[in-house]
Amino acid sequence: MRKLEIWQKAGLIDRATADRITEYEDQHARPLALWAIIGIGALAIGLGLISVVAANWDDIPGMLRLAIHFAVMIGVAAGLLWKRSRSIATDNSFFDDAILFVFAALGLTFFGHLGQYYQTSSPLWQPSLAWLLLFTPMLLLLGRGWLIALLWVGGMIATSVFYVQWAEEMHKNAISVTIGILMGLPAIVIAVSAWIRERSARPNFWLRMEQAGIIALLIGFLGFQLFCEMSGLGVAQEFTLSKTALIKGVMLTGAAAAVFAARRHASGQAVAIILVAVAGADMIAAVNGGRSAFLAGITFMAFWAAAAYAALKTGWRGVFQLAVAIIALRLIVLSFQFADDLLGSGVGLIMTGILTLGIAWGAVRFSKAFAPKRNSAITEGEEA
Repeated sequence: MRKLEIWQKAGLIDRATADRITEYEDQHARPLALWAIIGIGALAIGLGLISVVAANWDDIPGMLRLAIHFAVMIGVAAGLLWKRSRSIATDNSFFDDAILFVFAALGLTFFGHLGQYYQTSSPLWQPSLAWLLLFTPMLLLLGRGWLIALLWVGGMIATSVFYVQWAEEMHKNAISVTIGILMGLPAIVIAVSAWIRERSARPNFWLRMEQAGIIALLIGFLGFQLFCEMSGLGVAQEFTLSKTALIKGVMLTGAAAAVFAARRHASGQAVAIILVAVAGADMIAAVNGGRSAFLAGITFMAFWAAAAYAALKTGWRGVFQLAVAIIALRLIVLSFQFADDLLGSGVGLIMTGILTLGIAWGAVRFSKAFAPKRNSAITEGEEA
């Protein structure tokens, strides 16, 4: 192994240690090429079956199609139960999650299949919500890792988006309150996951749920900031955004208090800081309404500065580096915004280019100088 030779030459390990590592890896090596061939064969069979069914789809009676679909779901569920009965809680967690994911996906498509057969025209949020209610107990009770955490949080976000789209089309009242509540749901997921994580036999899964909630929250934050910076927002729309930000901010502040109470150490404090920072940045962006590009840029960078501070407290190296990179990119965008009048000249282009290189160089130097050290405990979201 090339890395072992490099480490040995650098004096990090001796020859005997390198030989033991090589022997261990040889004994525990996985035949990836063989598994790849098996996977290709299984994929070919699956695609062939799908093609045969698709070619004769209209000739198959609707009730028979539903019965086959339901039978496949029963078979996958039985396989999942059989697999779990033969393994301990920590064995093959990804494989178990993969079976659970397939079962949940079959359940979701079954709703679409029903709608096609009975030709219903219900809004998308209704079958999505029904799926979420029916499959949440199984997903949260049996899930173990990223795959199920992202599936459940993604299902919650999709249901929220479908509902908002439907509510806007129906001109429902209090849409700003509804959007604020739905945008605050990831914070509730974060707070509940933090509480359960300390008391669960599957802390790793609830850590992934908490992290998936943070990812969803940050995606919503970026979308809200971008929308607020759009030009042409009227007074009524700015007032609606402010109400939305206020409702969301109340939920995020409450979730931050719950996380801080549940987990008093540094990682709990860091998550609480991020939640409060999102609430404050969203409120400022809504009030600003895109009028001041400078204030919008400063608010955005202030949030990521708070995220970088939280990462330093906890030792989240990746989060710290991401925050520094985003601040640098926003500075570059801000420099182009203010140099708009100069960009038409060669001097303006040269100055902006030099400033961009300087910001990039400074961000790299700052990140290398202050980023927390790598630690295996950090990857699990805990302090070193």
